[in-house]
Amino acid sequence: MTLPHRTAPGDWRDALEETLEAFDETGGHRVLSQVFEKLGVEDALSLVVLPYLHDVGERWSAGSIGVAQEHFASNVLRSRLSLLMGDGERPDGPLAVLACMPGEHHEFGLMATAIVLSRLGWRACYLGANTPTAELAHTCRALAPSAVVVAAHRATAFAAHAPALRRLSGSTTVHLAARGATDEVAALCGATRLDGDPVWAARALHEAYGRSVPDVTDTTAV
Repeated sequence: MTLPHRTAPGDWRDALEETLEAFDETGGHRVLSQVFEKLGVEDALSLVVLPYLHDVGERWSAGSIGVAQEHFASNVLRSRLSLLMGDGERPDGPLAVLACMPGEHHEFGLMATAIVLSRLGWRACYLGANTPTAELAHTCRALAPSAVVVAAHRATAFAAHAPALRRLSGSTTVHLAARGATDEVAALCGATRLDGDPVWAARALHEAYGRSVPDVTDTTAV
């Protein structure tokens, strides 16, 4: 599939729907390569990949696609995003530990945050979906990160583990991300709320640590 040079984000999302939901892995990767080349990694994530994944979930919930199609599309995108993990990180860069709260399986937004942080020079220790708070705490004791980012789509997922997050905030800065992060639950957990989409959240975190955002020329297809 070859798309016009100037293609709107919605057209790219339609192309992913056409390929991935037809179980066309090769075609899906071809579309993704074009998207990353034309838009750059950050805009591709914000404008195409993450909105497409949201649309997939909506179509699955509505019954217009099956669970196999949803799983196939998600697995292809997960494998592609995994290739971007660590791209651009510096050995002396600040370290962030990123994890989804227990019971939280929506990890793509957190993956995007980890990718953007690494492109800004951070080292990202990505723990992924459904991470027990005891394991998160153990990792933080071992690594002493500059920041921790935890994500959940429900505020109750944070609130249920507020004592553990408050203890963690005693040794590092804890940031809450995704739809479940509210000012109220952040205060309950002794944490800071990361607002905005995952790409913006990564940039905001970077700037909060007093590091200017570099002018990244992003034209490499992945």
